[in-house]
Amino acid sequence: MPMPVESAHKPASPPPEKNDRFRVEMPHIPGVGNSRPGASTSAANFNAKRLLQIGGLAAFVLLIGGVFLWRVKSAPRGAAESPSPEAAAALSVPPPAAPASEAPDTDGPTVAATAEELAKPWSAKQFTFVKPLTHEKVDAMVIRLPGGRLWAFALLEAYGHCDLKFVTNLGELAKQYGYRASHPMVASPCSSTVYDPLKVSALSGDVFVRGEIVQGGALRPPISIDVIEKDRTILADRME
Repeated sequence: MPMPVESAHKPASPPPEKNDRFRVEMPHIPGVGNSRPGASTSAANFNAKRLLQIGGLAAFVLLIGGVFLWRVKSAPRGAAESPSPEAAAALSVPPPAAPASEAPDTDGPTVAATAEELAKPWSAKQFTFVKPLTHEKVDAMVIRLPGGRLWAFALLEAYGHCDLKFVTNLGELAKQYGYRASHPMVASPCSSTVYDPLKVSALSGDVFVRGEIVQGGALRPPISIDVIEKDRTILADRME
């Protein structure tokens, strides 16, 4: 049986789609891919969006920088120039005290009392005497004696560790110290020594001190302090 002879003509290609009927054929350019027009449009839109985001970020940074510069320039000068907490603390620290060798000169007399405070006989006042050279402070007392004379002395008993007392109560003097007197006395509560303010005794040679020992075994009368009355003020200027 004779074999059918193939037709010399190839089968007809399917008809083009309706949307492709009027599409313009793009020319083929060597080295350039035949990409679809829609892909290039999407890339362009993406790049534009990225540019807008970058531009917005840059504008925000510039805005923040402008606000910061404006606040720095508008800040008060006093606040800008105020010292740091460490510097302020360093400024508030007082300077160190001067050494004892550089202490201010206090060689002047010590004010012991006023004339009004010692207006009556046997009136007395306790004060602190400052030695001119050593600036040592000594507890002392000044007494107005009958006739207007003043007597000042250190309260610490000479060669002892007990403070002396000015006893104006004669009954107390007799009961506690066992000494009967007609006027106030200075006494030591530790040794029961009694000193008479109206009497003086020789200390050595031609040196006489007030407060003769009338009872007890103390070694010497109280240590005297020289006082003068000037302009209604009683000044103590020297200690024996």
